[in-house]
Amino acid sequence: MENLFPYSTALAAGASYGLSAVFSKRALELGAGTFRSLTWSNWAIAICFIPYPFLSEENFSHTVLLHGSLLGLLFFFGQLSCFLALRRGDASVVTTVMGSKSLFVAFFVVLVGFKPDLDNKVWIAAILACMAVALLGWPSKRYSIPLRSLSLATIAAACFGLTDALVPYFAQSSDPFNLLFMMVATVALLSIPIIPMCEGKFIEWRGKADKCLLWGSILVAGQALLMSIAIGFHDVPTEANILYSTRGLWSLFFATTIGGWLGISESTAPRKVIFRRSLGAMLLLAGIWLIA
Repeated sequence: MENLFPYSTALAAGASYGLSAVFSKRALELGAGTFRSLTWSNWAIAICFIPYPFLSEENFSHTVLLHGSLLGLLFFFGQLSCFLALRRGDASVVTTVMGSKSLFVAFFVVLVGFKPDLDNKVWIAAILACMAVALLGWPSKRYSIPLRSLSLATIAAACFGLTDALVPYFAQSSDPFNLLFMMVATVALLSIPIIPMCEGKFIEWRGKADKCLLWGSILVAGQALLMSIAIGFHDVPTEANILYSTRGLWSLFFATTIGGWLGISESTAPRKVIFRRSLGAMLLLAGIWLIA
């Protein structure tokens, strides 16, 4: 199969992100610190993109610096919202809601004028997304509705969606390698001012909490690199994003299988809650496939 490698890479990226969310959630539960975890995660992503400028055939331009900084700002706020959502809610719920990023991409490309209007399929996908969120937020008797977590995850999806909508447009006038590197470099730099906000000492070993944080950071950096390979070096962006959107299902799978071993609170969720979340994840995935 000609595109087996990029398809496998995108699927692996989705699985890596789902597992990263579970480890990051456990790290937060054990006291790794929200802003501390966010900073280490952002720096891990930036490290993986260090080779990109060396792969570019162009020098950095003012346009690259401007566009890359804007994308980095959006990505940073997306990451911040994601970690705040993980602190307040379950990993499988947050990861699945963030899959609605593709819907936001469709809306933003029209809003900023890249396309004239929205296809009817997008509205159907939006309805499916609303149904999915309702299922994800439907609690059992001993679970409260995670409104804050859902809201923060939606904000994260919107930030990442706008980023994805702008990248192809900016790439027309900027070298993609330099543009992406400038984006993650901006994210890394923006992480420095939040270090004083970290809970406790920034540089210290917190035992099991930091073990989970280390694995979460490595996995999230790895998935970013895998997706850049799947999309940047192969002409299958639509198919790659569909496979990557399975990260919500992967997160739910890992939470219910190894979650008990890790000790995350989500692993004790009732079967009815797990079933509704699985159904919600599949509805959201169907909506993403519809607009792809």
